[in-house]
Amino acid sequence: MTVLALDLSTNTGWAAGDPAGTPRFGTHTLPSTGDDVGRYLAKHREWLTAFIQVERPQFVVYEAPILPAQTTKATAIKLMSLAGLTELICRDLEVRCFEAHLQSIKKFLAGSGRATKPDMIAAARRYGFDVRNDNEADAIGIWGHAVMHRFPGRCTLFSMGQLGAGGLPR
Repeated sequence: MTVLALDLSTNTGWAAGDPAGTPRFGTHTLPSTGDDVGRYLAKHREWLTAFIQVERPQFVVYEAPILPAQTTKATAIKLMSLAGLTELICRDLEVRCFEAHLQSIKKFLAGSGRATKPDMIAAARRYGFDVRNDNEADAIGIWGHAVMHRFPGRCTLFSMGQLGAGGLPR
């Protein structure tokens, strides 16, 4: 069984793996397209469809989109559309798809719903993940949150919470 977690953005963080194991993770970067939303979404569709066909997850979970206070119309459309397109791709490929909320993910991984990007990176590293950026850290948090709630008996990686990761965050 594979769970795929996505931190959707231009730099999409992903984590994929069996709930009983340790997920693989990385970052997929979409091209800069300016106001060309169609090209941007076409590239996401191309990547995610191929990724799902290779990984064959039973579940896809993604972070619910949150719009920055100051953003352009194109950015707002892109962020919301990534979530909708992800749902559509999963429907077309017959994969169950769910969204997770940012504060729940932050609280799960870093111990606080107000954790910053550096806090999330530090928390992922305490669990032993050599993440390169906050997108990968968020994807690890999304994956861990999803598997602990959907497969609590199978996932041992996060079973001791922050204490198992080397202590509580500052």
